[in-house]
Amino acid sequence: MHALLAAINCAKGPIEVNLAGHLAVIDTADAGDLVLFPEMSLTGSVDPASEPDRLVPLEDPAVTTLAQAARSGVTLCFGIAERGPDGEPYITQLVAADGAAAAGAKLVLFPAAPGLHGRRTDEASWRSGFSWWQGCSLGDASRHAKRLGLWIAQAGQAGTTKDEDFPGLAALTGPDGQVVARLPDWRAGVLAVDVPAGSSA
Repeated sequence: MHALLAAINCAKGPIEVNLAGHLAVIDTADAGDLVLFPEMSLTGSVDPASEPDRLVPLEDPAVTTLAQAARSGVTLCFGIAERGPDGEPYITQLVAADGAAAAGAKLVLFPAAPGLHGRRTDEASWRSGFSWWQGCSLGDASRHAKRLGLWIAQAGQAGTTKDEDFPGLAALTGPDGQVVARLPDWRAGVLAVDVPAGSSA
């Protein structure tokens, strides 16, 4: 299975900006691909206490548009800050599929939005935040991959938003706990990987 792991910037603002970014990545996908976006990728990371108006229902037109972009066997995994039917906030990850992209691959998806404490003002501060997240996320992925005998694909929010910074990182960890492929740092990017069908430890 071929996958695109998109560590992208997810703006905290008009949802149309993020929708356009998602569609641009999807346009590079081929039939049968899986495209993994970060946690709350479509809405950006939302604090429901301070910005409840930025929560969206599953029926939001942007959610529908993105779900409909799963065409020609492309499978999408993207996230929203959801306003549930009960009015409560939820962090929701959605899968939209047109076909069986998994093709027998044993894979865990790890979308993330790990906001960094304090603003990143120079390369040293970005490097520090990225180092923290890299240790946490790749360490967890390695342990769980070996324990479960599964591949783990991850994609995190990257870059600066209006009030928070994110350390990015897209990576694929094999069932032996080794990182097979990854983006080099905190900058936004899309990592193309192949996950062997039916492989496990």
